[in-house]
Amino acid sequence: MTSYDVPPPPLHVRAPFAQGTAAGARGPVLGPFADDAQWPPEPPEDETLPDPEPRALVLRPASEIRIRPVRWLWDTTPEGAPPTSHGRIPLYSLAIAAGGPGLGKSQFAVWLTARITRGELPGELYGKPRGVIYAATEDSWVYTIAPRLIAAGANLELVFRVEVKDDERPRARLTLPTDTSLIGHAAERYSVALLVADPLLSLIDRGINDYRAAEVREALEPLVACAERHHFTILGLAHFTKSGGADPLARLAGSGAFGQLIRSFIAFAREDADGGDERFVMSLEKNNLGRLGLPSHSYVIQPVTVDTEDGPSYVSRFVLGPETSTSVRDVMREEITPSGDKAENDEVRMWLRDYLTDLGGAADSGDLIKDAEKRRYSRTTVYRAKTKLGLITKQSGFGKARKSVWYLPEAAPTEEAKPPTTTP
Repeated sequence: MTSYDVPPPPLHVRAPFAQGTAAGARGPVLGPFADDAQWPPEPPEDETLPDPEPRALVLRPASEIRIRPVRWLWDTTPEGAPPTSHGRIPLYSLAIAAGGPGLGKSQFAVWLTARITRGELPGELYGKPRGVIYAATEDSWVYTIAPRLIAAGANLELVFRVEVKDDERPRARLTLPTDTSLIGHAAERYSVALLVADPLLSLIDRGINDYRAAEVREALEPLVACAERHHFTILGLAHFTKSGGADPLARLAGSGAFGQLIRSFIAFAREDADGGDERFVMSLEKNNLGRLGLPSHSYVIQPVTVDTEDGPSYVSRFVLGPETSTSVRDVMREEITPSGDKAENDEVRMWLRDYLTDLGGAADSGDLIKDAEKRRYSRTTVYRAKTKLGLITKQSGFGKARKSVWYLPEAAPTEEAKPPTTTP
């Protein structure tokens, strides 16, 4: 095609011009003003055009394929473990981060962005700061995204807001698969390591039915191929549906469309916590190129104040916590079956009462939870047993010195009556 998208003339027309035969000094006029008299006469009826190349198969022996190890954008392998045994997000692939509303998916994307731009993410790019394209359609850059990036400590010079320039469409937006090649070239030009799509399905062309898995795959497959070709990774954010039971992948909106395209799937959930506090958990629920069953992590969403020229901006940031034995799947299972398994609940309740009785009716909640995890009791089941037993919580201290003690009702200390204050 030429720059005007005009198809080339048929073979019997092109051949005479290729041999120097032209209609007029400037050759034929192409496009809407073409004159039929310019074209050479039709070929004789007995002259046939050559058949196009037939469809064929090309077989390549496996011995010619260069085998390479999987490299990881995010790798949490602890010291002493086999190298890359805890890889979570492989390079040059599509990873999905999903959960219900208010669970910190976007804050996680900002956390990941900040570490990549500072070269602080454990993995292949550790010590090598790289750029990130952040494509967001739901949150405001002015009021939300930029302040969150500052709160997370990102290098703002390496985070790129993407806009589309189109003379024919003044309000054009980034669209898949239309802009796939443009994304690839931009990623290569700016040394981009990650494309954040928040949320991923919002980038799909509006003409594509996102309820039809085949159509969505056709829109995303070129992007996945582009990421591998231009050496960047995709983190797509997605939402959970209300159906799907306790399987996080089944709850993933668009899961049928993503299919085998995603190599890594990170799920987020909120579990019941002591004292009414929120406790969040993050699990790797799919890892096609690495090891499954990696430990889950707890995390918190901290409120942060960012100073601006026009006054303070109140945002939040993701803070990764320690490993936990409770998984997102555990939390979901407890959500859909509030009563849980009666036998297990009874067992945990009896263990909890005996545990506290043996210690005189009270115990530090941190020590108690550690013992429960060794027995493979989920936190949610333990907290449910706490409620059933009517345990009383007493807290003291602040920050790292904060301490929480659980008491059997009969062992809880009574509040001492304070003398009334008098006014002289």
